Amino acid sequence: MSLHSLMEDRRSYRQEEKPTTKVFPICSNPLLRIGLETVLAGEGFDVCREAIDDISTLPEIPEGQHALFIIDGEIRSDAIIDTINQIKTSFPDAKIVIVAETFEAAAVSAFWKAGAHGFCLSNSQSEILAGSLHLVMLGEVVLPAALVLSMTETKANHAVAVPADNPGGNIDLRLSGRRLSMRETQILAFLREGAPNKVIARKLNLSESTVKVHVKAILKKVGACNRTQAALWATHHVSAEIEA
Repeated sequence: MSLHSLMEDRRSYRQEEKPTTKVFPICSNPLLRIGLETVLAGEGFDVCREAIDDISTLPEIPEGQHALFIIDGEIRSDAIIDTINQIKTSFPDAKIVIVAETFEAAAVSAFWKAGAHGFCLSNSQSEILAGSLHLVMLGEVVLPAALVLSMTETKANHAVAVPADNPGGNIDLRLSGRRLSMRETQILAFLREGAPNKVIARKLNLSESTVKVHVKAILKKVGACNRTQAALWATHHVSAEIEA
């Protein structure tokens, strides 16, 4: 997809008052489909209730219809990659998300290279899951906080530890010479989980506008262009868990 078409897709998704996304669960577990229907009810997602085993049997997706394929991450890795390839061939504009209880970095790297757009934990809070799926539909890559991807060979040389006697305190950014405040550290932890601003605001008893200001400051300090890059930065450069 070209940069122009990606920007047009984002613009159309944002401009629609209540964009409806058709969700196709690729799974054999009926409980997962029912769970998705329950969690995504009223969130602008229309979950297909039929079991999908063969991508070729899907009905034609109307032009302009937002489509999201959610693949059960508990099936075999090679089967997931084959499914991703089929989806990319038949529905190049559709988004693909893998949902599982846990992820292995090597498998996620393979899924990502195959064309997956997001990875969500099946035990995530409903608001975080829905928010993560909306971010994917806007063109973001979503990763859970516990997932660590090897982005550079020098990761170990740039790790920044949070002192044990200062949990939740300021993080010394040795690479940039700047520091994150305690509040920014808390918000960064939520960004790692893929939480949207409204969830962060409620959890920390802040206004959404205040959260946006903090997110903007975080992006500047860590040299990130968006919240997904900030989450990846935290995953790779903070060697200890950040307590919110």
